[in-house]
Amino acid sequence: PRSVAVVGASDSPDKIGGRPLVHLARNGFRGRIFPVNPNRTEIQGLPAYPDISSLPEVADVAVVVVPGRAAVRAVEELAAAGTQVAVVMSSGFGEVGEVGRAMEAQMRAVADESGMRIVGPNSLGVCNFGTGTVLTFTTAFLEVPRIEGPIAIASQSGSMAVEPYLLLAQHGFGIRQVHATGNDSDVTVAEIGALAASDPDVELLLLYLESVKDLEAMYELGRIARERDLPVIAL
Repeated sequence: PRSVAVVGASDSPDKIGGRPLVHLARNGFRGRIFPVNPNRTEIQGLPAYPDISSLPEVADVAVVVVPGRAAVRAVEELAAAGTQVAVVMSSGFGEVGEVGRAMEAQMRAVADESGMRIVGPNSLGVCNFGTGTVLTFTTAFLEVPRIEGPIAIASQSGSMAVEPYLLLAQHGFGIRQVHATGNDSDVTVAEIGALAASDPDVELLLLYLESVKDLEAMYELGRIARERDLPVIAL
């Protein structure tokens, strides 16, 4: 993306809303970054904006970390503004009960109506170290420095994205991409796995699936991997 908004951004690098800003800075993201927080005018050295409508331009991608219904409202506002992708890290949706499932369905309806794609909710984030687009709240990349290399991880589960990263990095293997899609309300792990497989600098794909609900994307992933002779290890 050329620009990223962080909705619910925090000045503290120890908070979920602060870590995506830390990761973008540490990994050399070259696009524009727009922290959104109604209570601050500056966050981690960047100008902050009170709401989505105040942004100086439409962000290509937005990270959403505000909770519950505020996250749904943020997705609606982002879609109306023309943002292409929302990475919703907020939890409290389909994984917690009937009310959460209803909010998640409302979020999915926004995606269907507007054409904006949603990763999540309950997503650990998406990370392409090759472009510096590291949109996540995990501390794993801070605890164990990444080694540059050709491995991609695509997982529905956040822990099953982070644990392989930690094991590989500790043993000297290099990582290029790490993605965790969470509840898969819109973008599925198979879709994001197919995108990772199409990266010419990826030489191994690790894939963790809790369910297979997107056969078309799985077929596409397999087609790309076969054409590239790319090994895929799936669990």
